Amino acid sequence: MPFVITEYGLIRRSRDFPEAVSSLTELYLPDAPFEALRDFVTETEADAILTFFLQKGRECIRVKNYVGLLETRDGSQLEILPKAVDARQGRKTLLRMLRYWRNSPFRSVESAWQGSNELPLWEIFITLFLDAVTPVVTRGLQKSYVAQTANQRFLKGKLELAAQIRQNGFHAERLVTTFDEQTADLPPNRLLKSALEFVQKRARTIPNQSRIRQLLFAMDDVPTSKRLSDDLRAVATQNRLFAHYQPALQWAEALLSGRAFGLTAGRHLTLALLFPMERVFEEYVGTGFKRYVPDGDVTLQESSQHLIENHGGGRKFRLRPDILLRRNGITTVLDTKWKRIDATNTAGNYGIDQADLYQLYAYGKKYGATELVLIYPATEQFQEPLELFGYDETMHLRVVPFDINQPLEEAVVRVMRNEKG
Repeated sequence: MPFVITEYGLIRRSRDFPEAVSSLTELYLPDAPFEALRDFVTETEADAILTFFLQKGRECIRVKNYVGLLETRDGSQLEILPKAVDARQGRKTLLRMLRYWRNSPFRSVESAWQGSNELPLWEIFITLFLDAVTPVVTRGLQKSYVAQTANQRFLKGKLELAAQIRQNGFHAERLVTTFDEQTADLPPNRLLKSALEFVQKRARTIPNQSRIRQLLFAMDDVPTSKRLSDDLRAVATQNRLFAHYQPALQWAEALLSGRAFGLTAGRHLTLALLFPMERVFEEYVGTGFKRYVPDGDVTLQESSQHLIENHGGGRKFRLRPDILLRRNGITTVLDTKWKRIDATNTAGNYGIDQADLYQLYAYGKKYGATELVLIYPATEQFQEPLELFGYDETMHLRVVPFDINQPLEEAVVRVMRNEKG
């Protein structure tokens, strides 16, 4: 079974605390996976994911706000789940939110997978990959005509005179020809075959192992990718014939390169399938408003305004609010923040970052909004909207919770009900 921790959890060596018991917020790892994570931190991109430090002379690693899966070279797996959810529903909630991640294979995930909370994330990811590959294979692997040159005993295609003279001067019975041959030995098929072999070594459940064997049997005539980077570049410019491959190829790229969305596994990890939680939350909420607010014009990531209107003859510092809602002649700016706030902490301004309030004020002024809404994830300490914040007589701010444990439509309706007062 994988090790499991939530965002901002603390990871320690188990031998430093032999009596300690792991929890979702504090995890104790054996030496090998701990050292792999520690070494991963030193790599260029890893400081956004983990922080390494010493505490009373003992090495510690702090998880940041990335969620997903890490696998070390010794096969140990670490699941990182969202913090602002019921721990028992962590995988289920994460999968539901990832369905709304733009340009990702999760968009095609069937709703049935939202109820999955028993399987480890890795087995779920494998199953989702197999779900994407199966219809490609069932439909029949795409083939194409590829130019081949061969030295053979019969004429097929175009005779290559120069090569014929050079190679067959003493073998008049042979002919060097170039001809078109239909083949499935194409970059998209090679990548799928390679990804299937990759997950075959790591699948633990019998259903996944069986499905992988069946798919590999169906692709027996396709070789694996010998030059992964070349094949990945090739599929980026594939024609429309391969459009139905897209979800499967997105999975294959993530699996074979050991990364997701720009985060590389490096030398110390096998996989780094991680997702920045602030973006997951932003896209989840934004998609919800786009789908479930029928009585207004909803725009995501509008960028028509700048903070500075004139500097050297041009505008500077483009503004990009998460959600802009226009209805009945009123403009409302809504912005998402993946941070935990505490409605009882009035002395500490509830944990709200002052910079966020400045940002919303700028949005309101530049977009002519009278209604501003800051959306934070709902937690045990934040279940109801905070008291109204008034910037001035014409512009005010509401700070509201968004319950990611609820169905998306219900969570949006609740925010809209609060926004309407």
